[in-house]
Amino acid sequence: MYKIEITLFIKEKMNSLDGILKRLHQLVQLYTEENGSTDWFLTGKNKEDAMTKLIFHGSEITSNAMQLLTKKLPDFPLAGTRIWSGNDDSIEFENYIQSDIACFQYRMVHYATNEKNALSFTSQIALKIIDKIEPHIFQLETNGYSLHESQVFPDRLPVGWMFYIDKSYDEKVLNLPKQMHSINREGQPVGTLFVTKRDFFDGSNKADITLSNDLEIALVAHDILPTYKKIF
Repeated sequence: MYKIEITLFIKEKMNSLDGILKRLHQLVQLYTEENGSTDWFLTGKNKEDAMTKLIFHGSEITSNAMQLLTKKLPDFPLAGTRIWSGNDDSIEFENYIQSDIACFQYRMVHYATNEKNALSFTSQIALKIIDKIEPHIFQLETNGYSLHESQVFPDRLPVGWMFYIDKSYDEKVLNLPKQMHSINREGQPVGTLFVTKRDFFDGSNKADITLSNDLEIALVAHDILPTYKKIF
């Protein structure tokens, strides 16, 4: 199995339970488009308990989803929990990033059966997330790149396979023709996607780690890769 982790940083316009549910729904819909329909549950005391907390049936919000989410987040407006698909795939979130309840981190974890499926899933969902959700930062890695502390700068976000930020940069200044991709919306630049390599990136492979490390060093040199204290 190939572990794919997608992390988003978003400053929401407002922090509400309805907004959180809608954002999770959006992510579930994008997941479904690329990997097929499945049910999603909130976590519980054990698997049997969790299976009673159905929050999305396929890509549809269940009738008691809001009631379940409200009960799951007793400390709201501080918020953080996880939903899972009945197997190992999951989506988790938390707010209060940099002490701001409107600043959220979302993380989607998907296990692909082979490199071909992993490449297909990531290439499609990455662009859709950037286009539909418009995150401040999008980061994608595989096979425990961050978990094994493979990044160069422990105080900064890792690059891994892909790193997107909603800022535009001069391609001539950065001089990263193979890794840098300007993202436009309605003909206007909205951000920049950096891709370590075009084919499958293995976060546990030494050669791939070196490629990602080189890109991290280049991005830090141009003050693009933020520290954890200055994500937003």
